[in-house]
Amino acid sequence: MKESYPRYVRFGLEKIYKGWPPSEVEQLEQFVSYCAIGAAARKLGDIRRTLIQFRDVVEEDFSDIDLQDLRGFLALLNGSDRKEYTRNGIKAHVRRFLKWRFKDWSQRFEEFRDVKLKNGFNEERINEGTLLTKEQVEAIVNRETDLVRKAFFLTLYESGLRPKELTTLKWKSAHLNTGEGISELHIFATKTSRARTVFVNGATPYLQKLFEMAQSEYVFPSLAKNNEPLAKVTCHRWIKEMGAAVGLEIFPYLLRHTRAHELYSKMPSKVAQKLMGHNSDMSEIYAHISSRDIKDSVLKTVYNVGDLSKEKEHPLELEVARLRKAMDLVCQKFPDIARIIAQNPSEENVEEQIRKRRPKGTLDV
Repeated sequence: MKESYPRYVRFGLEKIYKGWPPSEVEQLEQFVSYCAIGAAARKLGDIRRTLIQFRDVVEEDFSDIDLQDLRGFLALLNGSDRKEYTRNGIKAHVRRFLKWRFKDWSQRFEEFRDVKLKNGFNEERINEGTLLTKEQVEAIVNRETDLVRKAFFLTLYESGLRPKELTTLKWKSAHLNTGEGISELHIFATKTSRARTVFVNGATPYLQKLFEMAQSEYVFPSLAKNNEPLAKVTCHRWIKEMGAAVGLEIFPYLLRHTRAHELYSKMPSKVAQKLMGHNSDMSEIYAHISSRDIKDSVLKTVYNVGDLSKEKEHPLELEVARLRKAMDLVCQKFPDIARIIAQNPSEENVEEQIRKRRPKGTLDV
């Protein structure tokens, strides 16, 4: 077992892989072939890279891996600088491989009770400050002059679809203007193996214009081949360029997350879950608590700001303004702590969360 989780350099994994015994290579490729039944090429690449890392870290042949090896690997992974969502992906791939490799996996690895996946996403790129506002969405749509790009952006935002779900959408699954400007898009998600219907409004007139000119079965066909869906790289480039045109740094998944935040904040979680195509209630992840909610909660429960006498009003107003600025800083720098404060804003709880996030080796002052 390695002493720490390595930071693998580009092409470094390929070099490690080429040094494996043929039997190890065969096991990995058999598993990748098994995963290819329902996974795309990019996903297969992630799986292969993950398992090369796994074997390299535990320093054991696949057939010899036991519970202690798994626990040692998880300890190194959890202590590494990998982001939460990256650790989740690695754990999921390793768990699936071990289930495939060992028929007695339940007993051998104690039902994978040590493999704990947390609902996580990249909070540096997706947080209350980066979610799109209605004004920003309108600015992007108004600035864009190309009909196809405008329709794609607005449909992706209003529907909350995963990019692949929209790029592979066919006209036969799009029922335009079914009433009051609402269009229905019928989706089958390969990720969850479930069908669902989503709705768009503002995108309807643009979709109708596209339908009148359509020469492909796809709503958004490839720029190179009409009989293929729009390429993923094109989708990302369009969204990035449209955001940059109004001074924003955005990407496709940000539109889905923005929509999910709106739905989970305003609708019953079961309805939002169905519209977004989630297998479980994701309200804890998507319904961000706003900085205003956090500040109001702190002021009400910690500082008990109520009715003020006239002589105390001015000094306390200044203190409230100072606290609001402080909370703005907390929300920007430590969004995870900010959510905890809003849920349980006690001094002890805040100090406990800060201690957990303090680098090892530092002392309380």
